[in-house]
Amino acid sequence: MAAVRTLLSAMTVAVAVAAAQSGAGALQSSTRTFYLSAFDDKGRMVPDLQPADIIVKAGGRLLEVMRTEQAVAPLRIAVIVSDAGTGGFQQGIASFVQRLIDRAEFGLVSVLTQPDVVTNFSSDAVVLREGVRRLGVRGRQDGAQVMEAIQDATKGVVSEGWRPIILVLRVGVEGTTPLDGAEVRARLRRSGAVLYVISTASAARRPPSSARTGISAEQAQLHDDEIAASRRNLAEVLGDGARESGGRHDEIVATTSVSPALARIADELLTQYEVICAAPEGVKTNDKLSITVKRKGVKVQAPARLR
Repeated sequence: MAAVRTLLSAMTVAVAVAAAQSGAGALQSSTRTFYLSAFDDKGRMVPDLQPADIIVKAGGRLLEVMRTEQAVAPLRIAVIVSDAGTGGFQQGIASFVQRLIDRAEFGLVSVLTQPDVVTNFSSDAVVLREGVRRLGVRGRQDGAQVMEAIQDATKGVVSEGWRPIILVLRVGVEGTTPLDGAEVRARLRRSGAVLYVISTASAARRPPSSARTGISAEQAQLHDDEIAASRRNLAEVLGDGARESGGRHDEIVATTSVSPALARIADELLTQYEVICAAPEGVKTNDKLSITVKRKGVKVQAPARLR
């Protein structure tokens, strides 16, 4: 009988341990994590946001905010440079890389026409210095395939344990593209990468009409329609896509103003929050994410969909 009691006791312990482990696994599987930036009414970073300060809903259902803490996962940043070959963003990029090199690795992509990988992802200062040097004056050229570069980046920037970031610097000399804006946004959303865009004011100008090139009016109209459709698709990705990802699209006066804009993004990335929530049953990936801040004057920047 003593042996039987001992055996039953051991079985009870084993069942209890298994149940505890199962429960722990269930708890972990029901948690969701996302990154968030918080700003006061003067645009300064808010350094002390607490779980009680925010209300998070996904698909209309309330999520319990378990922790808000400074994000420590390293950054993996794809830098897409569409400067028409002028080299105007070079100094700003150098400062940006220097600021984040201890917390990030960078992949540098030049887009004159097709995307050209200048530097594969690296945190080696020598490699990156050479890559930035190659982003100097490269010969004036229009027709940049920025949409294609962003789509490529959604695949290459993702790596386990890293925070994926896509940074686009552009002067607005893009060519036409067959890519659909909604599909590129969907790829961006699935990747989990945050998109930041900095455009010069000149990027918003419309290209000259093809009617002046001497081709027929019908051909000119078709070409102009193609250009207009490409511009709409690109604007959709750079605007809505950036906002939905938890990033944003900033406009600067000229390439000489890029350094302060990049410094603001660097500061933001260094002070982002990692928010961990417990999700109730029924909450699904891609549910619409809604975040309300209880503190007066505080705004947040976060992904629009749950992952």
